[in-house]
Amino acid sequence: MTGAADPDESAARLLSVWNRFEQSAILSKDVKLGINARIVNGNSKDSIRIDGPTAIRGILRVEASGSIEIGKFCYIGDGTILSARALIEIGQATLLAHGVQVFDNDSHPTDAWHREVQFRRMLGDKSVSAPLEIAASPVIIGRRCWVGMNSIVMKGVSMGDEAIVAAGSVVTTTVPSRAIVAGNPARVIKMLESANNESTEK
Repeated sequence: MTGAADPDESAARLLSVWNRFEQSAILSKDVKLGINARIVNGNSKDSIRIDGPTAIRGILRVEASGSIEIGKFCYIGDGTILSARALIEIGQATLLAHGVQVFDNDSHPTDAWHREVQFRRMLGDKSVSAPLEIAASPVIIGRRCWVGMNSIVMKGVSMGDEAIVAAGSVVTTTVPSRAIVAGNPARVIKMLESANNESTEK
């Protein structure tokens, strides 16, 4: 054996990925899924909606109260994760590069004891209980945006159409349309003129 992937095994894995997405989301038949794409839906099937054609190579995760909406012509790169406790909305023709993280929530309680309780429950310890309050606020990313690799978009962020996030940035506040932002925290470094106003609707 040379270590090359077995075509039959790869096809079976892709079919398994497709079946999982089809069971867990409302998605167009022309959505393209990568072999490492994953979906975890703790809510109803219609809480995740993916229009197509769109390519999903990353991870979509929805908690019991959350939802994700992804428009057509979008790209969700390898190693990218969308984690929704409220709402993550990705506009048409927006590209999320490899390793991007979009979280509309804090993931854990800010109270240290509650954080310990949460993790102990994850490990199967049912002996402790406490109300777990995890802050969440919708993330809305507009049309034709580009979020560079390994960037992080935090809860409550609204990103205007055609905005660009430079690689490795941490976005914590509103991004204007056609702005380029960079850094941690991300700040506007340039404003773009709109070169092409043609609609992506075809």
